[in-house]
Amino acid sequence: MKIIYITQHFPPEIGAAPGRAFEMSSNLAELGHDLHILTSFPNHTTTSAMFKKEMAGKLTIYRSFQVKDKKKSSLNRLANYFSFAFTSFVTGLFVRKPDVVYATSPQLFQAFAGYLLSKVHRTKFVFEVRDLWVDFAEVLGQFNNKKLLTLARKLERFLYRNADQIVVVTEGYKERLMELGFPGEKITIIPNGVNPEDIIEPKAEKDIRKEYGIPDDAFLLIYTGNIGAAQSLSTIVEAAERLQSLDPSIYFLFIGEGVEKEKLVQQAKNHRLTNILFLKGVPKKELESVYANADMGIVSLKDEPLFTITIPSKIFDYMAMGVPVLVGVDGETRRIVEQSDAGFFFKPENSQSFIETVLNAKEKHREFPSMKDRMRESLLKDYNRKILAVKLSDAFKKFS
Repeated sequence: MKIIYITQHFPPEIGAAPGRAFEMSSNLAELGHDLHILTSFPNHTTTSAMFKKEMAGKLTIYRSFQVKDKKKSSLNRLANYFSFAFTSFVTGLFVRKPDVVYATSPQLFQAFAGYLLSKVHRTKFVFEVRDLWVDFAEVLGQFNNKKLLTLARKLERFLYRNADQIVVVTEGYKERLMELGFPGEKITIIPNGVNPEDIIEPKAEKDIRKEYGIPDDAFLLIYTGNIGAAQSLSTIVEAAERLQSLDPSIYFLFIGEGVEKEKLVQQAKNHRLTNILFLKGVPKKELESVYANADMGIVSLKDEPLFTITIPSKIFDYMAMGVPVLVGVDGETRRIVEQSDAGFFFKPENSQSFIETVLNAKEKHREFPSMKDRMRESLLKDYNRKILAVKLSDAFKKFS
């Protein structure tokens, strides 16, 4: 099948969204599908070009202009969203008739561009829902304008109604949409996961501990990924302050970027913390030495009911590298971690619970090697992206 896949974020950009888009589209191409990716120029690069066509393996990639997202204001972010939605739509007009237009969210406007393209090409429209964008925006206070939120929610429901198929990433999302009246047979669950070749024993090409002055015998906790409002990482920094005196052998390493990073760095400085370091974000493949040096990985979200039906892709990255997880997300994420024997749960936004859980985990450090085997078995069985791509391919074939 010929598939147009619209995703604003795609490598070389870093993060869960570009990672899923690249791996899933590559796996679909390996299954024999003809993938045409409509994406943007990377946000961190400067170019005067409006459009560019390139190849990556079996993928045909079309990059188009977007207003850079400087993460400074809602207006700037909306300009970023609208500009890509418009240019991706224009680009899609020049792709010869596809069998399916597959558009992902967040954000919703690129999905609307996908809907319009499906009408122009007179083909099927599949809407991928990677998070409940409008609900999250409201909970996190990203858009306080009630009229804008109402309009966004209307657009969201319009896309649900008019999609020939909806792809969601969690069971909770499917249940949420069914509660809104959308039929279950229209909804396919394709969770996040990993490719089998990415389930490895990480090699320490660099001695991270020596490079950053972390003692060899330190119990090293890492956080990798987006440092945003949803992650509630100030709770972790607060816990680090108390652990500095309770157990000086526990160290924290934060690797990533995001709107909250400057505040967290300042929080650590204000409390004169010497047990926490902040590093720049790097591509996932460059994190191998970090994973090899880490004792545990942190996954944290705010204490909101909405997050109990969310599964951060970070848990799969840690598990693939054999890094046990400290998970501060209740619901589906907690269930995956506990059923896979992949780590320990702490109450979200509760620094005392985090401290108690870390100290307990440290006491059980000798159990970590056996945990690695069980978590990897779970990934291969239930969160294997090669198998998930076959499931997605089968969903597309309903149209053929």
